[in-house]
Amino acid sequence: MGDLDGSIELARKAFGELLAADDAQWIARAAAVLVESLLRRGADGDLREAEAAIDRMTVYPTEPGFVLHDIWLMRLRTLLAQARGDDTAYRDQRGRYRKMAADLGFEGHMAWAEAMP
Repeated sequence: MGDLDGSIELARKAFGELLAADDAQWIARAAAVLVESLLRRGADGDLREAEAAIDRMTVYPTEPGFVLHDIWLMRLRTLLAQARGDDTAYRDQRGRYRKMAADLGFEGHMAWAEAMP
């Protein structure tokens, strides 16, 4: 509802609690809300915090082939590369994200990936 700072605080708390509870099913989505909100706000330190959340998600232990985790991680890495202005990494990540979404048939992710410039 326009309170980006408040939503970041809530997402930060939820992400931390889900990590502590080992709730793998929702960790990726909570990380996505946090990272996307941080990147949207773009205040000092937000890029570093977004990267740290992605790093925490990257090392979170999941079963091999847990594609819900993998596709959200791919999306977040793509958005981070874009936010950094790293065009080469962004194009590479975007292509990989588009392929993964299409291969899995995840229509929502397919639409998000295609909407990326």
